[in-house]
Amino acid sequence: MNKSKIILASLALVATSFLSCKDDKDDTASPAAVSGTVSIELTNVAGSVNVDETGATSYVNSSSESFTVNKLKYYISNVKFYNAGVLKYTMPESYFLVDEADQATTHLEIPNVPPGSYTSVRYTVGVDSARNVSGAQTGALDPANGMFWTWSSGYIFFKIEGKSPASSQPDSSYVYHIGGFKDGNNTNATREVEIVFGGSSLVVNGTREAEIHVLADVLKLFSTPNAISIAAFNTQMAPGGNALLIANNYANMFSFEHIHNDPN
Repeated sequence: MNKSKIILASLALVATSFLSCKDDKDDTASPAAVSGTVSIELTNVAGSVNVDETGATSYVNSSSESFTVNKLKYYISNVKFYNAGVLKYTMPESYFLVDEADQATTHLEIPNVPPGSYTSVRYTVGVDSARNVSGAQTGALDPANGMFWTWSSGYIFFKIEGKSPASSQPDSSYVYHIGGFKDGNNTNATREVEIVFGGSSLVVNGTREAEIHVLADVLKLFSTPNAISIAAFNTQMAPGGNALLIANNYANMFSFEHIHNDPN
């Protein structure tokens, strides 16, 4: 074989080896990012301790009134994910009923979130006007869940009940059932909440676990921004008036705790 043929054969061998290496590299490339499920873990607390719905534990509100909690339920709806203030994803048909008596309901799963990084999540406490006037519903919005006023054809957005020696009721009870969705007559108790992740980012990819932990503090229900005294009023079961004071407070009871971005 002459020298030129030897050189050509060598070049062909090098080219074949290069293509083979390139193909091997392509075969082992990282898979493309895919959508994933994000979970929001809600923990109902009273200050630094978890809420005890048995009524055996007493707490003290900002009016120095002791109280217990026998029932705590509320709606979370219209979940949206943001990056630096820009809306990136809205979960369709997102209605969740959180019930302290059923811990499974404090775990909210949001499927099909597009891959990427997110800096905050927003959601509504309550049920939007469209669903309030849509007749009989199912799932979380089933009236059988005990969160619907049949007399006014509207949902109860937030419900807390318990006992307090500050109450003037014969059985020392307090009952706050908060709802109302109409802007025109100043009864709209829906409130949007934004949970900002601080210096953390929520990374969504189908190959990893994405989990947001949020605290819901019932002490803030009595203090921020409005001081709610059980002695001043122990019952609220209609839209408007004091219901809006409590609605403004439950808008502030949620706070970011931490994020899990763990590989599966």
